[in-house]
Amino acid sequence: MNVRKHFKLWLVTGLLAAGCSSLPGLQVLTGAATGDNADAIVASVDLVMADKTGASDPSLMATADRIEAAANGIDIIEIRQDETTDTFLVNLLIPPPTAGSQEAIAAFNNQVRRAIELTWQGIINESVGSDTLEINVLFTQSITTLDTGPSVLGFVVVNSKIERSDALAYLASGRTVNDFVDLIVEGRLIFESPEETELYRGEPNHPLFLLPSQ
Repeated sequence: MNVRKHFKLWLVTGLLAAGCSSLPGLQVLTGAATGDNADAIVASVDLVMADKTGASDPSLMATADRIEAAANGIDIIEIRQDETTDTFLVNLLIPPPTAGSQEAIAAFNNQVRRAIELTWQGIINESVGSDTLEINVLFTQSITTLDTGPSVLGFVVVNSKIERSDALAYLASGRTVNDFVDLIVEGRLIFESPEETELYRGEPNHPLFLLPSQ
């Protein structure tokens, strides 16, 4: 086995074996820690309610609906074209796995991969003019506040970025797990989890989000 094939095997194994509970700061989301962790974050960060108007382009909401229907189980909370950075941005929610078994984790990682693929496919026409496609995967933690009642915090668990031209080429290929891993190994797809707890700081469509004030 050559070095490249060995690295690909290692990376595939890592993608399938890495459980959400191993992501730094997110144990509370999978039940590995108590809700006190979320309360500590609320106490240590100055939070404000999200702007209820959001930043999504209204003309793209039908696109978001089609992606949600195809991916089944995801919820797109922000979709827009950022002309200042030539980036087409999608932030989406995926529920964490309900169990910590190898099978549940593998199913979750496959769901993430498929959600990213289907999002690329769903926005490929709308993203004309953008150089980069950025898809971020979030978990949420329910929070009860004294002044606003039930709210949620968003935690970034996956950041992904790819050049639109590379996404086009991928969509025209077989779209297998190996093809997806090739994108990562070759450096064409940034696919990473934050090393520390990263709160979502976007402009969601949903009005119940709490966001860091800065």
